[in-house]
Amino acid sequence: MLGVAVDMSDSEESPTVRSRLAVFLSDERVAGHLERKVIMLDGEVVTDLDQPAPMHHRLIFGGS
Repeated sequence: MLGVAVDMSDSEESPTVRSRLAVFLSDERVAGHLERKVIMLDGEVVTDLDQPAPMHHRLIFGGS
């Protein structure tokens, strides 16, 4: 069986918060959540949708 090495570092090829949310939400919905400050990455409020958000980081919507 062959294994695959995965680099878990935050590289330039990492998806962004915007690209991860775009899979499920329209730009308008993402903008609304950003304005309400409920998008969180690893427990911190997201202020920049273009910040790296590697898949091993937890991206959630917090309470309002």
